[in-house]
Amino acid sequence: MITWVNGNRVITVVSFVLAAVMFPVFAQAQVDPLQPPQNQRSQEVRVPEVRLPPVRVPDTRQRDGMVFPQDFDVRSLRDSLAPTGQGASQSRSASYPEFTWIRGRYENYASGRGGRRGGWWDTDFPDAEQNFMRGVQRYTFIDTDTTSPRWMDLTDPALFEHTFLYMTMKRVPIGSMRTGPNFNPLEVEALREFMHRGGFVMLDDFWGEAHFQDFLIEITKVFPDRELIQLDMNHEIFRMFYDIAEVPQVPGRAVTWDYGNVILNDPRYPPSVHAILDDMGRVMLVANFNSDMGDGWEHTFLEMYPTQMTNEAYRLGINYLIYAYTH
Repeated sequence: MITWVNGNRVITVVSFVLAAVMFPVFAQAQVDPLQPPQNQRSQEVRVPEVRLPPVRVPDTRQRDGMVFPQDFDVRSLRDSLAPTGQGASQSRSASYPEFTWIRGRYENYASGRGGRRGGWWDTDFPDAEQNFMRGVQRYTFIDTDTTSPRWMDLTDPALFEHTFLYMTMKRVPIGSMRTGPNFNPLEVEALREFMHRGGFVMLDDFWGEAHFQDFLIEITKVFPDRELIQLDMNHEIFRMFYDIAEVPQVPGRAVTWDYGNVILNDPRYPPSVHAILDDMGRVMLVANFNSDMGDGWEHTFLEMYPTQMTNEAYRLGINYLIYAYTH
């Protein structure tokens, strides 16, 4: 107990005591410049939620293609997928396919082959048609009649119920004149009318200069006032379904191939496609010169026949068919 009556002494003792008590408080009250004041609530920064679409990585694994048997008929697939209770439509689809192949039968020069009015009109028939129609079904899903390809006289009125007409311009031997078609006046009139009504005619299988001159004689009968042109590869007919870069020389029997020997791209017979157009520029007729697409179809399953040329015959034939039905 302090007994001095000296005020300064008392005061000094009291100041010391107060300083000792308050120092920790002041030390705790020092402000850290790097920290926010305690009396201010920190504001939360909210980042908006962004939902990104899922990233789809393409599947690069090899997948098996669709394989059809040789006797595949697209109608059986379509009917199996049809709803129940449609028996009538199934029955009709079996009887009325979307496309029926028609081959034209015509008068021939007397020096032509004997039988069936003495002509070459049925060369490759019916194997070429049956194989080609199977190919059309497999690659396009067009409903075709693969079992009963038909031939028809050019003067048959039923010809006008169809859109596509195939004819072979076969002449044997190569280099001889007046051995192929010899259209009579009624056939000429029917062919002209068929094309004027929107029909499409495909001519096939004639080789060499002599046969080309024969071809010009017959075409001039049908269209004496229309120009025959050679189609270049920029024409849309070569891009209708397949992109075709060059006209194929499909080997023809007794010309560039026979059983035992095949010549590909024989320089003696440069292939070309010739056409006649209507007034609107539509192709009414195509002629495959120095090429035999009928042989390419007929010998699809013949091991010695080059598969490459068979494929080319299918590709170009399908392009013709799609063009005929869209123009």
